[in-house]
Amino acid sequence: MSKTHPISVIIADTAFIIRKGLRTLIKENPDFEYITEVADAKSLNLALKQYSPNVLIVDHCCDDCFSLNVISKIKKEYPNINILVISHEKSAEEIKKIIGIGIKNYLLKDCDEQEIIDAITCCAKGDKYFCGQIIDVLLEKEISTKEHCETGGITDRELEIITQLVSGKRPKEIADILHISHFTVNTHKKNIYKKLGINHSYELAQYALKTGLMK
Repeated sequence: MSKTHPISVIIADTAFIIRKGLRTLIKENPDFEYITEVADAKSLNLALKQYSPNVLIVDHCCDDCFSLNVISKIKKEYPNINILVISHEKSAEEIKKIIGIGIKNYLLKDCDEQEIIDAITCCAKGDKYFCGQIIDVLLEKEISTKEHCETGGITDRELEIITQLVSGKRPKEIADILHISHFTVNTHKKNIYKKLGINHSYELAQYALKTGLMK
């Protein structure tokens, strides 16, 4: 994103300390523009009527605040706003519900600074981004005990490669379809496996199925 056109951000979180941390991170990054922050759904609705952010960072928490229904309604009413959900929720069921309403950017609150920056940037571009722990849950793997997540950002080109791979296409066939070399396809495949922390094609299919890439 050009520095002359920074990514504008609204923060919606019930916890003051989380809002303060995100506010500081955004204000210190020249590629981002802090707009405002809110602590409840009513204030968020008022803010969205007044501003048009590139990215809305929203906590997914209790049913009487930033609930699934609230997020779903915002997504429908403001389709041009990219939504990044950041939460402490590690339940596979809840994560799948969020993905099910069309959210394609999800972080846990213990992610580190660089991953939050990467997630905001991907979100603004419309790219899909899940942190490493979210991917572990989706792939039914044991959640990492590392202090911080590993990056899970997937580019648009990588999404194309994933879609072709899970449909059964071989690298040479994918290369012909996308008009790139099969060496490039293999490099993308290697990077995808590394990002997702997987080693087998069936794990890739699981990821595609559970994130909505494969119906």
